[in-house]
Amino acid sequence: MRSPLERVAQGAARHGINLNGDVSRNDSWVNPLIGASAIVQRGHLRTEGKAVAVKMIRFAPLEEEGTVERIIREARAWSRIQHKNILPLIGIVTTFDHAVSFISPWMDNGNAYDYVQNHANDPRPLVLDIASGLNYLHNHEDGPIFHGDLRGRNVMVSKDGCAVLSDFSLSSLIESSFDTSAAAPIHPTLRWMPPEEIQGCDNPTASSDVWAFGMTALELFTRAPPFHEIRSLRRVLTRIIQGPPERPNDQATLSRLTDGWWKICNLCWVPDPSQRPSMSDISRKLGTLGTCFVLFGLS
Repeated sequence: MRSPLERVAQGAARHGINLNGDVSRNDSWVNPLIGASAIVQRGHLRTEGKAVAVKMIRFAPLEEEGTVERIIREARAWSRIQHKNILPLIGIVTTFDHAVSFISPWMDNGNAYDYVQNHANDPRPLVLDIASGLNYLHNHEDGPIFHGDLRGRNVMVSKDGCAVLSDFSLSSLIESSFDTSAAAPIHPTLRWMPPEEIQGCDNPTASSDVWAFGMTALELFTRAPPFHEIRSLRRVLTRIIQGPPERPNDQATLSRLTDGWWKICNLCWVPDPSQRPSMSDISRKLGTLGTCFVLFGLS
């Protein structure tokens, strides 16, 4: 009888995404990104020499019924997505440390949260890219795909400064907060959650992604997590139920979060999820702001 890992490898091979033997890890890279359930290391494709990210899932419940099939199904769907604002999945490896590893191109600029800590890196082009990628997922030709874990650390930045979404579809299988500090919160996604998730709606939806998009935009403008001034998670829960965040001052946002951008953030935070705009609506509104920003340096 085949083991779960052998079944994953077989399924990946069936869909042309089994990279066993084709990826080498760079053991000399001394700063792996460690999360509660995943480790990311730098590696290379042996055939091309291309740098890749090896995301090894440490505690995937492979023994649970349906998990292997779901991993294969989701990975196949991810590998078929081609969009400039979506991180490609190159394939799967099952030979590293008795775990499933997802292989994607290596992003030299890291994640969006870290990227905007440099004040010279304007968050507005990144927010436009995030909206474009999320709109693509929500309107995918094979049916809507919901991210379920959108935040700055799950948005990578390419060599040319474009934002690409990562870790969608598999958010319930993996914990992807690559914060190496000892003080990292137990529930790192809480600050991006909409009220309905806090009150018991667990499944990601288009409207919950829209809420998280607004929080991610705020995070990148302020270079800090939402509600960062509140340290207690219990108090964060209460604060989310009370309503959206207060508008940060110009000093906190380097005067980049102008009225137009703030209005769009607030549209994302309508308490009733059925009344929130779609990502298509948000993308259209952002298109106007983005055109002004690119052509005239206004927003």
